[in-house]
Amino acid sequence: MDFTNITRLPVINLESIEPVHAELRPIYDPRLRTFSVQLWVSGEPSGIHGLIDNFQYADEPLEAIDAFLAEHGVRALTGDEAVLLYAGLVHAKGGPDWQIFQMQVAASQQL
Repeated sequence: MDFTNITRLPVINLESIEPVHAELRPIYDPRLRTFSVQLWVSGEPSGIHGLIDNFQYADEPLEAIDAFLAEHGVRALTGDEAVLLYAGLVHAKGGPDWQIFQMQVAASQQL
């Protein structure tokens, strides 16, 4: 899996009546120590998943991301997209968490 561009994850739904071009931007706030996901639709901010939640772990925003996207008229994530979003959240936090994630991915690819 390619983790080179995980700061902006495109979510395009060409099957809807009008194509929806959305982008998810994973965010980590070091001051609050919380994760969130910004939703941008057609180049404009459209919502923040985690604005009122207290997501302290990178996997927590993924539990309800599809419901959040549905509220904004965006299709649910595929399994691969969810993995990329998780990687983006860990990357946003950085530090040892990101290094450990990279080592785990490298180890799993050697199996």
